[in-house]
Amino acid sequence: MKKSTITITYDEEKLSALRLFLSQKNLDLDKEMERYLERLFSRYVPQNVRDYLDLKDGGAPDKPVKKPLPPVAPCVPV
Repeated sequence: MKKSTITITYDEEKLSALRLFLSQKNLDLDKEMERYLERLFSRYVPQNVRDYLDLKDGGAPDKPVKKPLPPVAPCVPV
């Protein structure tokens, strides 16, 4: 899919502190933000829309399509 850029305004000192503490844990702010956006996407975008976007992008849906269960033989009392 085509990528888009998001621009937000955030307190400079808080951002600096966040980058510092993320770097101490060998984490990258951009990657953490992408992960969070994926969680938001998964939480709020309906499954059928996500499946459609996956198919449109040429990928497979997140969840495999459930196959119907085979019929169960009736129980015979003993």
